[in-house]
Amino acid sequence: MTKISGRRLTLATALSVVATSAVLGLGLSAPAHAACTQSTDTPGCGSTSSPTPTPTPTDAKPSDSAAPPISGPTITAAPSPSSLPSVSGAATVKGVFTLGNGSPLAGATVTLTPVDEVAEDGSDVTPTVVGTTKTAADGSWSFTLPSSLPASLQNYADANGGVLSLEASFDGKAPDGTVLTGSDYVDAGVATGSATTEGSVAARAEAPNSVAIHPDVDETQVTPADSTLVDSTDTASDDSSGTAGNTWQSADGTSTTGFDPDKVDGVDYSSVTPDLGPACIVSKHVIKQHDYYTTIGEAHAYYDTTAAFEYNNTLSSTWGIATSVDGTHWSITGKISRKNSTGHAVGFAGQGPYWAKRFQIPVEYQDVDRRVTCVGVKTKHTYSIIPVKYDIPSGGDVARYGADVRSKDGVSAYRNSNPAYRAVLGKKQYATITSGTSVTYSVAAKVFNVTVSLDTEYGAAHYQKITAGSGSSEHDIWGAKGKISGNPGVIYSY
Repeated sequence: MTKISGRRLTLATALSVVATSAVLGLGLSAPAHAACTQSTDTPGCGSTSSPTPTPTPTDAKPSDSAAPPISGPTITAAPSPSSLPSVSGAATVKGVFTLGNGSPLAGATVTLTPVDEVAEDGSDVTPTVVGTTKTAADGSWSFTLPSSLPASLQNYADANGGVLSLEASFDGKAPDGTVLTGSDYVDAGVATGSATTEGSVAARAEAPNSVAIHPDVDETQVTPADSTLVDSTDTASDDSSGTAGNTWQSADGTSTTGFDPDKVDGVDYSSVTPDLGPACIVSKHVIKQHDYYTTIGEAHAYYDTTAAFEYNNTLSSTWGIATSVDGTHWSITGKISRKNSTGHAVGFAGQGPYWAKRFQIPVEYQDVDRRVTCVGVKTKHTYSIIPVKYDIPSGGDVARYGADVRSKDGVSAYRNSNPAYRAVLGKKQYATITSGTSVTYSVAAKVFNVTVSLDTEYGAAHYQKITAGSGSSEHDIWGAKGKISGNPGVIYSY
């Protein structure tokens, strides 16, 4: 019998990296000491390229000749983590399935299987069916998990911070025999009561996705080309405040203009309703796995401030899952969480002034082939790119600096910010984000030549921190997406 194991986000203690967490609260500046700094080209601490020259700090920060921007309230203490609400009751997952033209797919059977069920030897696995449900007249579906899970499913959830990641799929046949299929990815927050976790709370607050079904005629497995670890997709031009959309992209870099996923050999299946019952057999296996450096956050320090960032103990991130019916054209069709322990911390501290960079960690990704065999039809293939765990490649960096994002700081950026999100940081004081959801990195990594997105949730062990010096000028800060005392996402600096 094939041995099955969950994807556990752990790292052998022999690879542990020591880092000291910052003290949170009010007081004199006490920057965290984390694993990586950029004072030297230390192996394992990111890019060795020299940073762009920065202005020489003076007692007065650079400004323009216009009237000073309106300051926000004075911050006298670091924002504290919000209390973790206890959740109760069985977890419910939801979604919506449509035809290719957006019309509801009503009365269809949706099958839920665990994402983390993989074979250690790479052989085919017939996924365990967690449950099935039917779509309503508007295409919506929901499924409530049993309050007590089977041991194997509970182990997957325990290994993922109290979250059971599920694939919700539909497979059917058009009247001419063409397979029509679609997959959504959802999280079930199964940790409740005294065992409630941040991940479980976040999973229960996730909004349902809408996924369209498309024809699948691929009878030959597509294997992604080998690629190297590169950071070419991590650029300051990526609008990290945006939301990753379900936009088609090509794995070979060619234009997708004119691509229509619903047309095969001139036949348009966008309005075709397939048979709705579970008449197909599904198996899956990993085609290829590889490590890619992935952007998981950033920190900023303008004037005489310093920046710190730490990614400690838990991955605390939600990935957009890229899926494809032909191995060439991909789109983001759902999200799953990776929230369990990495076993150590990486980060930086004391960077600045006039410094701002993104931070990247190596993550193992798998290209998973989902084989669908329906009655009277040859086996078809669909694909998904799944993040598995923090994984340092042989001889690779434990973490890397990403794009220089100083353009998001300074007087011009401050003038363009929302006045309601502004605040003043007192001398020798600091502000730290230790709760809430960060902005979406719509280009977090390019995996097997496919762009994937990522959201990172802050926690007590994962934070962005900015510390003010003793300069005579005012230390202005603001949130990228909200108030500093609320859910700012990223703290910018002027």
